[in-house]
Amino acid sequence: MSEVVIAGVGMHKFGRFPDKDPADISIEAILKALKDAGMTYQDIQFALCGRVVLKRPGLGIEILARVGMTGIPIYEINAMCATGGAMLKLAGDAINSGSCDVVLVYGVDKHKGMFEELGEPWQNRLGMKASPISFATVAQKYMDDYGAVEEDFARVAVKAHRNGSKNPYALFQNELTVEQVLKSPMVAYPLHLFNFCTPDDGAAAVIVCSKKAAKRFNISQPITIAASVMQTAQYPSSIIEPSSTASTCTKTTSHPVTELAAQKAYQMAGLGPEDIDVAEVQDTESAHELVHIEQLGLCKQGEAYKLLREGVFDITGRLPVNPSGGVQCKGEPPGASGLGQVCEIVWQMRGQAGPRQISNARVGLCQVFGWNHIAAVTILKK
Repeated sequence: MSEVVIAGVGMHKFGRFPDKDPADISIEAILKALKDAGMTYQDIQFALCGRVVLKRPGLGIEILARVGMTGIPIYEINAMCATGGAMLKLAGDAINSGSCDVVLVYGVDKHKGMFEELGEPWQNRLGMKASPISFATVAQKYMDDYGAVEEDFARVAVKAHRNGSKNPYALFQNELTVEQVLKSPMVAYPLHLFNFCTPDDGAAAVIVCSKKAAKRFNISQPITIAASVMQTAQYPSSIIEPSSTASTCTKTTSHPVTELAAQKAYQMAGLGPEDIDVAEVQDTESAHELVHIEQLGLCKQGEAYKLLREGVFDITGRLPVNPSGGVQCKGEPPGASGLGQVCEIVWQMRGQAGPRQISNARVGLCQVFGWNHIAAVTILKK
């Protein structure tokens, strides 16, 4: 991935836009990314569109038809909440194959509500799949294993809102106190309403190109994609006869999918977790932010909540996490949320993050985690 860089990024504010068509918010993000890269749409050779909950076949082509059809391949990708990271992996592979030099990656969604649109009805009624109960069991286990308390998850939400209040692209731009989080309605113990992200509308776009193309276009601040990994879980099949693959999975020690993706990403980048200056991680709810920080190796198991108390993950801390406010503040249009992380890290590295700017960001990490145990980890560096 050392020959692949990000040339430009663009976002449409995440929020509620009932009067806007998905194509409208997508085009705004795409045009911003093109302008940021100093390119025109005619320079694009390959395009990837991410969407998860939008039931609109051919949307990716429909969006670009409004910009102008130039005969390029246009694909639609759905890897659930990991869609943004999965598309970056595909873009890098396309460039490294030599088939193209410049790729447009864009994601969009208009999301009415997670539990209305994901999973079978019986699964959600029983608390399986994407539901508050399944998220709450993660929080309960974390408390039982390491001694965290309900207030620690509230502190995650407080940090998110403090950062999000400084982000013009966020749905929520209000600060909260621990007391306000704990007084919000209990959804599934120990998680309150203000511990969860809000599904919403949004779009983000990234222009990816080879280093050779970056020089040709005189890109002033190219950000290198040091690693891009998309990983699914490992476990044996329950419906097919035993095979060599199933046997291998059975004998493999089980590891969280985010941990597996992170290990591959660090190896690909030639870096370690100690080299990360800033991270955007999947925070569908407050407990998962802490769990994902640990699975990424950014601290030891059971330490994240203690470091949070010390301010290590604040914008002014040693390792800022989710300076954008995360999806707890931005909201989560899953087709766009992963690319929204990339936009934030790129702005941080360029010194363009305004009041939420951290100091000396040279290596950044983005992590997304999707339904049915899909994870993507992207490492960016100056």
